[in-house]
Amino acid sequence: MKHIKIYYKTLIQQRRLGNKLYVMEAIRSLDEAIDQICEVLTDEEQKDPFAEDLCPYFGILWPAAEALSIYLNEHPALIKNKSVLELGCGLGYPSLVATHLGARVLATDFHPDVEEYFKRNLRHSSLHCDYRRLNWREASSDLGQFDIVMGSDVLYESKHAKDVALGLIHFMKPSGKILLADPGRNYLQPFLEAMQEQGFSEVSAMITVQDKVNLIYLFSKDI
Repeated sequence: MKHIKIYYKTLIQQRRLGNKLYVMEAIRSLDEAIDQICEVLTDEEQKDPFAEDLCPYFGILWPAAEALSIYLNEHPALIKNKSVLELGCGLGYPSLVATHLGARVLATDFHPDVEEYFKRNLRHSSLHCDYRRLNWREASSDLGQFDIVMGSDVLYESKHAKDVALGLIHFMKPSGKILLADPGRNYLQPFLEAMQEQGFSEVSAMITVQDKVNLIYLFSKDI
C-alpha cells in the first residue's frame, strides 16, 4: 500500500530524569489520528491488510517506553560507552535517554513517519543519534551487532515467540545483552520460554508508570 502523508495534531510532553529534561512531540490523540487515516483511505484500501501498518501507534508515549527509560536512567553503567540498538523506537524516549547517558545509539522503526517525529524529538531535547528505517521482524540486515539490543512493548503480535527471540538475538554481540520492557502482553511467557531455549537467563524488575506495572527483563547468554 502506498504511503499517505497525514499531518497529525500534536502535543508536547516533557519528562525529567535526573538532571535532564526530555521534550517529546507526540500525536495528540490516537483515535483522532486513526479517524484521519480512515478519511483519506478508500473502502478498498481500508480492507488491505497493510492498512494496519499505517496506524500511527508509534506516536504515543507508551508506559513501557517510559518504564524502559526510567530503568536506563537508574542503570547508566549498563549502557555508557556501549553500542545500543533500539528496535521499534517510536517517539524514541529510550534512545534519547541512552544517548544522554553516553551510549552510541542507533534507533530504528518500520513506520515511514517515525523518522520525522524522532528527529524532532532529538532537536527538542538537544540530542543527536542515528536513525534507520528497519523492519527487524522480517528482513535480514547489515546493521551489525550491538552491546545492547533494547525494545519496549514489542510482543503485541501473535508471531511465533521463537522468531521474535531470534530476531532480537540476531543483532546482539556474543557478549551482549537484550533489554526488554513489557506491560504484561499475552505473548510474554512464550517469549521468555523461547529465550531460555536459546540459552539465555534473565533478571527482572517492575516499574510502575501511569498506574500500570511494566516488567523489565535483562537477558544475557548463559556461560
